[in-house]
Amino acid sequence: MRLETARPEDAEAILKVHRAAIRGTAAAFYPPDIVEAWAPLPVRGDHVDALAHRIEIGEEEAIVARLRGRSLAGFGSFVPGNRELRAVYVLPECGRQGIGAAILAALEQRAVKYGLTEFILDASLNAEAFYHRHGYLTVRNGEHLLRGGLRMACIRMRKGLSR
Repeated sequence: MRLETARPEDAEAILKVHRAAIRGTAAAFYPPDIVEAWAPLPVRGDHVDALAHRIEIGEEEAIVARLRGRSLAGFGSFVPGNRELRAVYVLPECGRQGIGAAILAALEQRAVKYGLTEFILDASLNAEAFYHRHGYLTVRNGEHLLRGGLRMACIRMRKGLSR
């Protein structure tokens, strides 16, 4: 496995990992209507284009974990402009192998280079324990507004980043 900075041409593969992780791991924590709104299939071209654009202009920083065959095992991203860690997603079949931890550490290192002193995030219910293991603190329970107006339960978390 190799970590790399995501490129705009990785957007479709990133979204496929996103969908697979949600449908394979997070689905046990959320009702079907939330899973469908959060991870719609098939992956739409306008979603791919929007992510590729955010990566291209630097609005969103992403790191991908590539397997030997160049396919993606996982990714993570953050938005430097508002200290927001978007999330870390790993294919279900690649879970519990340290891939998510490696991606998270790389994102935190990159954020420090941007001068960020903390990350905030809305963690999914299934990911709370993962982030706790990596030093994130629960701030409060919350809701994340999905496309289409559905509200998804989440956990607002934060972590101070050190140089």
